[in-house]
Amino acid sequence: MKKIILFAVLVSVVISPIFTHAEERSDKDLMKIINEFVPPNSKLVSPEEPKSTKPYQFYDFNQDGQEEIIITFEIKAKEQPNPSEYGVIVLTKENEKWEKAWDTRKQGVGLDYSGFADITGDGIKEYLFGVTIGASAGNNLEIFKWSINSLKMIAEVPYHMMELLSNKKVGIAVWQRYIADTYFVDVLKWNGKKLVQDEELYSSYYPAIEKFYNDKISKMDEWFYWYTLADAQIKANLFEKARDSIQKGTTLAKQLSLPDAVENFEQLSDTLEKKKKSN
Repeated sequence: MKKIILFAVLVSVVISPIFTHAEERSDKDLMKIINEFVPPNSKLVSPEEPKSTKPYQFYDFNQDGQEEIIITFEIKAKEQPNPSEYGVIVLTKENEKWEKAWDTRKQGVGLDYSGFADITGDGIKEYLFGVTIGASAGNNLEIFKWSINSLKMIAEVPYHMMELLSNKKVGIAVWQRYIADTYFVDVLKWNGKKLVQDEELYSSYYPAIEKFYNDKISKMDEWFYWYTLADAQIKANLFEKARDSIQKGTTLAKQLSLPDAVENFEQLSDTLEKKKKSN
């Protein structure tokens, strides 16, 4: 038994450096390939989301058994604080040689998202590229589908916060800022041609929205929380809850003498009645 353990230890000692060296060599080879294609005045950059994503990723878009390399980089503006350019390059391997199949760039102040999801539901993931435009403007998400050895943009979505929801096709919960830390929320899903609001997926996602606003209201009872919560309740077909939220928000807006906010609630009440009739 002692001989077996000793042999295992000796094997691990001998093999371990070999694997480490192979990994180092592989990384060096990969960086050599990447450096051939990225602009000379750029630097590789990782996105904020998904967490722990590297500036290079791998995915087999064309399903040929050879993964493409997807590289994200930043080119800083010569004159600061002008926006940087954030770019993506996709490399494919043809006849043992790496070639650039596609690239794009977009101005912004940060790279928010770079990842993959099967938005169209065909079994092949799309590439999602989200660039931060600014604190007020938020982010811009571009969704690309592989087509004829390249990527083609099929959708563009502005957002401040975003969450991918898995349910056969992947849905996208999109949060767009209204006032302060309030958001209008839409839950989008691919209908075969474009991204549209999906009521079923919205209803299943609604508890996350409600919890977000309940937490906010418990700390500070403001009309704008009730306004955006009521908007979400109407979209989730929770009409009685929406009516209560509108009443509470209207009362707060009247106490603060905010006629514009009161009018907004009146318009939201009209939207509620129309939605009730259409259901």
